[in-house]
Amino acid sequence: MIPQRKMFGLATTVLLGAALFVSQGCGGGNDSGGTTTSGPVAIFTPDAATPAPGTLALLSGTGSGASINVRVTVTGVTGFFGAAFRIQYDPTALLFNGMTDSASFLRDGVTNGDVLFSENHTSVSGEILVTATRLDPTVAPPVDVTTTADLVVLNFTARRVLLPAATEGRVEFGDPKQVCDGTVVGQGCGTIAVTWSGGGISAQ
Repeated sequence: MIPQRKMFGLATTVLLGAALFVSQGCGGGNDSGGTTTSGPVAIFTPDAATPAPGTLALLSGTGSGASINVRVTVTGVTGFFGAAFRIQYDPTALLFNGMTDSASFLRDGVTNGDVLFSENHTSVSGEILVTATRLDPTVAPPVDVTTTADLVVLNFTARRVLLPAATEGRVEFGDPKQVCDGTVVGQGCGTIAVTWSGGGISAQ
């Protein structure tokens, strides 16, 4: 049996948080003096809206008000077994709420025991350590990703109004980061060379 691969930053704690970002304004047109509740609408703008083959890119997902999903996607990578990377953001401008992996392509055709997803956003402020990998290539072999597929999805909430292209709205991959092909026996990683592409969140 081939031992499980170990990649840097392997974390087992997932902390889910939530934030409500609202502003109140005066309502008009009635005698009751009623109020309406509204807030900024978050939008994620990727650096590469159409990723080239061999790319791990952050792309926009669904959103609701100040909350926005950021998809970590893989495009055109042959023999993808797993990845470990850091996501960097400004915690004074963005609140990280959690990570979901239910729609990950790594889950296709395998059981929960064949894959590992973990995130740690508490060790370093403004940094999320993510591991997403299959565990044993003899049971769950590497995946050929021919188009663009979701690896994991990250959810953020804008803490305040953020102008488009503002530095504090940036969400990007930090070092170290790696993608493995599952061919190395033991604790190693057969590294795949890829391009990493981030983006930014605005909220208005």
